[in-house]
Amino acid sequence: MNLTNIQLNKQNKILIVIFFVLIIFVDTRYILKGQRAGLSRLNPKIVKLKTDLAILNAGLENMRSSKSNLGGATQKKVMRPSRILRESQISELLQEISTAANKFDIKIAQIRTNRQAQKEKLAIGQDKLNSILINLNLVCDYHNLGRFIQDLENSPVFIGVQEWEISTQLPDYMKQKVTLALKTYVSK
Repeated sequence: MNLTNIQLNKQNKILIVIFFVLIIFVDTRYILKGQRAGLSRLNPKIVKLKTDLAILNAGLENMRSSKSNLGGATQKKVMRPSRILRESQISELLQEISTAANKFDIKIAQIRTNRQAQKEKLAIGQDKLNSILINLNLVCDYHNLGRFIQDLENSPVFIGVQEWEISTQLPDYMKQKVTLALKTYVSK
């Protein structure tokens, strides 16, 4: 049977046309409708992703520019030498520590100084220095404690944090009890 020899009558041609019209109708009515709905739901997600990507790119540019600016700023920063106090100036240092604590809303429960015994071998020029430990019992929150320690370490007097211990305070969970040991050197 050869396909070129098939002759279709008029009714068969109409049925074939109706069949194809029915397929196109079903396709546009149900299948394409679902696909269009799916695509329309994706449009807001695509717009949101594009805006998020633009924000991310802007943030990365800001980070790169601030990093390059920070690199220049650290090169310009001049390290100033810390000064060493005399033994008679310890009370002034304690007053400066108290003032810094008040500035950051830190309550000092106790402050005491201890002269540290020289156990390690001294370097050249250190035989004229005594190390002093300043023990502080504080009540404060974490943020103010960090600012306080940064302020002390950036002061013109050489002070370093030797050790610290933080514990919660039961009545007020936003404040902590802090035991802080600061180390400094005084000249003889």
